[in-house]
Amino acid sequence: MRIIPLKHIVLGVVVMTMLSCNNTKNEVVAEKDDTKKEDSRPNIIFIFADDWGFGDLGVYGSTEVVTPNIDKMAAEGTRFTQFHVTSGVCSPSRSSVITGHFPARHRVHGHFAGNEVNARRNMPNYLNDSLSVYLPKTMQKAGYKTAHFGKWHLGGGGEPHGDPSAPEPKTYGYDEARVWNGNGPTWKGDQKWPTTRFMDTDTLWVQSSSKIAVDETIDFIKKNKGKQPMFVNLWLKDPHTPLWPSEAQRESFKGLSPSKETYYAVLKDADFHVGRLLESISKMGLDDNTLIIFSSDNGPAAYGPSLEAGSTAGLKGRKVDIYEGGVVVPFIVKWKNHVQENKVDSTSVLSTVDLLPTFASLAETELQKDYNIDGENIRSILENNSFKRTKPLFWEWRFTKENSNHWAQGAVRKGDWKLLFNEKIKKEELYNISKDPFEKMNVAENNEQLVNELKSLWMDWKKELPK
Repeated sequence: MRIIPLKHIVLGVVVMTMLSCNNTKNEVVAEKDDTKKEDSRPNIIFIFADDWGFGDLGVYGSTEVVTPNIDKMAAEGTRFTQFHVTSGVCSPSRSSVITGHFPARHRVHGHFAGNEVNARRNMPNYLNDSLSVYLPKTMQKAGYKTAHFGKWHLGGGGEPHGDPSAPEPKTYGYDEARVWNGNGPTWKGDQKWPTTRFMDTDTLWVQSSSKIAVDETIDFIKKNKGKQPMFVNLWLKDPHTPLWPSEAQRESFKGLSPSKETYYAVLKDADFHVGRLLESISKMGLDDNTLIIFSSDNGPAAYGPSLEAGSTAGLKGRKVDIYEGGVVVPFIVKWKNHVQENKVDSTSVLSTVDLLPTFASLAETELQKDYNIDGENIRSILENNSFKRTKPLFWEWRFTKENSNHWAQGAVRKGDWKLLFNEKIKKEELYNISKDPFEKMNVAENNEQLVNELKSLWMDWKKELPK
């Protein structure tokens, strides 16, 4: 048996240790080489106001209301003049953001109310929660951290005006949610509250709604910054009734009529808190990789302070109507070093049904092929190109009043042309929106063939809808 000298054994141990250390070092280096590159997909913040009219911003022509922060957002981005919601009222309009479908596909014909009212309207008590595709769920599956703060109004919200069994917003794909007009965590006054409440009599909440929703959004962004891309629906209450601004909020508008004092005070307060959000995003160094959009769910109301003070900037009709004043709303897009600054796009015809496919494209994910989306990918507008629409836009309204602006049972927009009609009363109005955005010149009588073509298009679409 050969005896190995001790010095050789020690030398071997040293060599083996060195090799082991060297291999460990190489493995660590290899791990570093395999790490993924930083996620460059943009954060997306969608701010959706409530009853904020097309003319309720300085940048859209208002001369009395003060909205310096949203006006600045427009100066730092692009504003659009032909962005459409899919209804003149809240819940149907909002359902299209979540589903990418026209609301009638899910029997969301009016706003979600008490269950008896919903039944009379042939509506469910909440937005279908069994679809395979929703906007927040799509973003969540794509690796986004998702949140919804503020108004919901797609089911629930506390009796007597919401079904207590309606699913919470998280069901549709949100990691975090705190809402009103919906079930789940909410606020009492300006403080967080763990469960659903009916809130319209809560004066402090009414005065604080924009602040608390923006606070929650800022906290969410701070908490998740740098971890993964974020998607946030920030849905404001203002300027929907009830409107009870504080004396401090009213101060800038003393001397105006009571309606204007109230309405403008609410708009200015909401604008201030949107400004806080924009400033926070900038201070966190997220400007270059955060897409921020401001819009509204429908035109200004025809009741309360809004009746006098809310503005459509001359567009015909208001909330409830499917004339332009009811369904054309502000749409401002800001994305530093991507979207052109201080630009106005008056040619791209856009809709809320386009948001889902567009955001999915930004998230670099594909929608399943059997999900028949009603919208189109409008990503070209974020690359400073105009968008040429290929799909028509449809509106349905089941609660017509013959001697009012909401007499039309349906409307369709294809290209430059928009038809409104009611088969029961044999009334039709046809407008070339590119030449007549204020819908003053009804040319239906001289364009019978076009009227019939557009009406047939709407009727064929109607056949696809649930009864």
